[in-house]
Amino acid sequence: MQPKRFTVRLLTLLFSVLLIASFSQSAGQLARAQGTLAATFGAVVGGDQTAPTQMPITATPVAAATDVPNATPTSAPTTAPAAQPAIPPQPSLHSDLMGIQVYANLEVDRWWGIVDRAQFMGFKWIKFQVSWKELEPVTKGEYSPTMTVLRDNMIYAGRRGFKMMLSIVNAPDWARPAEARGQQDGPPANPQDYADFVGAVLDQFGTQYISAVELWNEPNLQREWTGQPISAASYRRYFDVAYNAIRARSGSIVVLTAGLAPTGAGAASADDRQYLRDLYKTGLPLNDPNFAIGVHPYGWANAPDARCCAEQKQGWDDQPYFFFLDNILTYRQIMVENNHAGGKLWGTEFGWSTFDGLHYKSHVDGPPAVPTGEPWMNRITEQQQAEYVVRAFELAQTGDLAAYMGPMMLWNMNFASLPEFVKADQPSRPESGYSVLDSDWGTRLVYRYLEAASKN
Repeated sequence: MQPKRFTVRLLTLLFSVLLIASFSQSAGQLARAQGTLAATFGAVVGGDQTAPTQMPITATPVAAATDVPNATPTSAPTTAPAAQPAIPPQPSLHSDLMGIQVYANLEVDRWWGIVDRAQFMGFKWIKFQVSWKELEPVTKGEYSPTMTVLRDNMIYAGRRGFKMMLSIVNAPDWARPAEARGQQDGPPANPQDYADFVGAVLDQFGTQYISAVELWNEPNLQREWTGQPISAASYRRYFDVAYNAIRARSGSIVVLTAGLAPTGAGAASADDRQYLRDLYKTGLPLNDPNFAIGVHPYGWANAPDARCCAEQKQGWDDQPYFFFLDNILTYRQIMVENNHAGGKLWGTEFGWSTFDGLHYKSHVDGPPAVPTGEPWMNRITEQQQAEYVVRAFELAQTGDLAAYMGPMMLWNMNFASLPEFVKADQPSRPESGYSVLDSDWGTRLVYRYLEAASKN
């Protein structure tokens, strides 16, 4: 074993003991904190699913940005951590094309731990959603303490060498059409209000560490676009003004179209393939070298190499929307058809869900109940989840895909660790099955597979 690899692994093991103890001590603080911040997430099944009830989560504001500290060494624990099973050899991956989405409204000690975890897995990107309704909840120009928390956490990660991607979503009620207030998430009545908030985020956060901005999330779903027509033409009104707000502040930030939920047309959704075709027809800034198409190529319970469709169908394997590779190849075909062959697809969300090996509170109790109506979330094992994630990164970085795939953001790091997401005696939140961390902030098998893959 090379000294560098041994040192990283030793630090990982030592850090795990202290991190779990620290997180356990402060769990009650997070659950009791005042205010609300709803966890937002991408499509986990199809376009006809409604989002689960949002769980309020808050964090205590940290110091001003000028006081954000640099990392300090972690002291060694007094007892050795338990040995982990050997991980088979993993492929060599390009860290510059790898990232992970995190829940970022966290207290300082938790956030430092999250950044350490991302570093140990070899990621160069960290993505988080910026919920407009939580940062500017009451009126225009008045920001909640969450703005400071997210800003300082982002700056800390940037100083640690990470590239940051923001996804800016969810209009507050004061900005929404009257008939949409209090309903599912959606855009504002006036697109300029969205552009103004995007500009305010860049002004508050600064542009030094922001490398990419995704403008909204899955606008082909009603649960994300309530109050406006679910159409590419409607979305484009918001994209254009927000794009201009970013370009007024930076020419180097990559601006991404919102990743679409892979799904067919229905009462609460628009077909993602047709939506993307329609979006191209509206006229996108294809000549901008720092413009790219955001995509969410989820694979449900199908292997990343698998193609549609299975002969013996079991559900969630009978449509191309359910296959990682089919999603990517179809999006690429649409790009080429629209004279964008030189463009890039960025995987702003992807992942596989399993509740196998996901425990409640400790690594002894569990596993928790699979969410009601989602049996596919336990169709693959913990080992398959780990293998699929690593293979998906490898596929996106090799062969024909390497020519047009940008960075891929694994979804997600830490949702299972949030209060009330993994429960003892009732179904857990769907997001938890994708989580790289367990309910006690320990690591799942997918973490160890990613850590074991060499990076360059």
